[in-house]
Amino acid sequence: MGCLCLRKTTSSYPTVPQDIVETLKKQTALNRSQIQYLYNRFYEFAGGGKDPPSHLYKYNFYSGLLHLNHLLPTILNCMFSDKKTITFVEFAIFLSTFQAHSLKTKTELKNEVKDRKLQLLFNMFDHNKDGRITKVDLVIVVHKLFSNLLDHMQIMRIVDTMMKEIDHSESNQISFTDFCEAFEVFDMTEMMVTWIPEYRGRTSEDTRHIRFPAIT
Repeated sequence: MGCLCLRKTTSSYPTVPQDIVETLKKQTALNRSQIQYLYNRFYEFAGGGKDPPSHLYKYNFYSGLLHLNHLLPTILNCMFSDKKTITFVEFAIFLSTFQAHSLKTKTELKNEVKDRKLQLLFNMFDHNKDGRITKVDLVIVVHKLFSNLLDHMQIMRIVDTMMKEIDHSESNQISFTDFCEAFEVFDMTEMMVTWIPEYRGRTSEDTRHIRFPAIT
């Protein structure tokens, strides 16, 4: 009979402070292992170092990620809003908004995440952050999404169709209320989701699979 040998592993990553774990477990569906995984990524975005980072700047996220998601600048603008830096809690809550739910996720939390996701999605389209989506805003986002597949005329036809179908007030702009009504036909728990892995305490390779959500 063979012998099961357990190799002791060491981690170069700092452990998430307990108060942060408790905060995130109350506000998200993340478990402790997923929180540690995100903390490791937050640490890596900061470039590592002796001490865990207290915050990150927007430019910390660009290295090595821009080519993976052409909407990254739009997503980061949404993540940071008008702030110069974000904390780990803000980073984790943002990504948990796009977390794929399990059967254990409470209905109350699902509804809260749905509302948060709709607001974030609206903010992604609201390019100049003035609380309304104009035709110019739509052109910018649709161009980022489909410029490699469609020509300018095709993009403009898509934008015109979106404005016609969503702008219920016929004001040539889309309010948040109009936006939410348009998305009522979709199951927001199934849209714009990302899988957040769990950290198993092995190597740094385990922490390099984070996926920023895309508009799909």
